[in-house]
Amino acid sequence: MLTFESHGQEINRRHLLAHEAANDAIEHAKAAGVLLLEIKSRLKHGQFQHWVSANAQMSLRQAQRYMAVAQGKSIPLKGLIEKNDTVSHLENSNISSRGVWIDGKWQPEPGYVYLFNDGTGAYWVTPSAECASSFHVCKHYNGKKQSSEGFYWRYTIFSVVNDPDLTSEFYMGTRWPLTSRIGVAGVLESYGLSNLKEALQFGSKFGSGTERPFGEPPVSNWYWNSETPDDGLFNVLLGQGYLNSNGAITYLR
Repeated sequence: MLTFESHGQEINRRHLLAHEAANDAIEHAKAAGVLLLEIKSRLKHGQFQHWVSANAQMSLRQAQRYMAVAQGKSIPLKGLIEKNDTVSHLENSNISSRGVWIDGKWQPEPGYVYLFNDGTGAYWVTPSAECASSFHVCKHYNGKKQSSEGFYWRYTIFSVVNDPDLTSEFYMGTRWPLTSRIGVAGVLESYGLSNLKEALQFGSKFGSGTERPFGEPPVSNWYWNSETPDDGLFNVLLGQGYLNSNGAITYLR
């Protein structure tokens, strides 16, 4: 016969198992979302839905949920596993890398991808496909459209997001990878992230890196709040990327 004590032990055991299963589901959903965002960033506009239909054993809506988790959004667990579970919101999953702190300044580890969320937006730090020790930095956010005043056109992209597969309204990010890990924290702070330790949501080894920052919108969506230089020679001298006459971006080496 079960006693009050044995009932309590069994309840506690089931409680721990439920949390372990929930955390596993969150971790797998995040990892799938990171990969989906990478695939999406490499496809042309409109191709992602077809890729999901042809290659992924899930609906487009489920893929969108996974990407939302990877962006740091709070998603009901029942939406991730499509069951009637009692756990209502995501919690922080295990983090395999928290980066390194040198002289009070945060730096990413080479070859790792990081996600921060401070309630104002999701901040991504991703290794470049060209070099694992260089990094893209970007922010996805909702609410008020941020002004580009105070930023340098040569270094920062501002954009509206009209992609139905992403949950953010606005985007800002680096124009090319940062070759020095020392500068990553400064860029994050300039984008509005003040407490990196508390905001870190995800840090994991990343295989091939990305060509561009996660979820970077097309050039046609970019904006700037003041007059910008359009002289190609000016950019050649600086060795920077610039918009050419047909609206495409050219990256100079």
